[in-house]
Amino acid sequence: MSELATEYEGQVYFNVVSAEDTETRSDEIDSYGFTEARHGIVGFDTEGNVISKIPGHNYGRDEIVEIIGQITAD
Repeated sequence: MSELATEYEGQVYFNVVSAEDTETRSDEIDSYGFTEARHGIVGFDTEGNVISKIPGHNYGRDEIVEIIGQITAD
């Protein structure tokens, strides 16, 4: 994520939630549908609307860049 954050600096904001913080944010995590996998990636548009969700670790650079493309196309 840090590599992509540098690459897309000024275009996209990355907020990485640490494993320690997931317990205090469980309601928020549940609201994204991450009930089995207590983590994932969520992409928001410029107005704060969810445009993409991928639970667990089932994503790599290509999937993240695809989400970034959806965000920056706005």
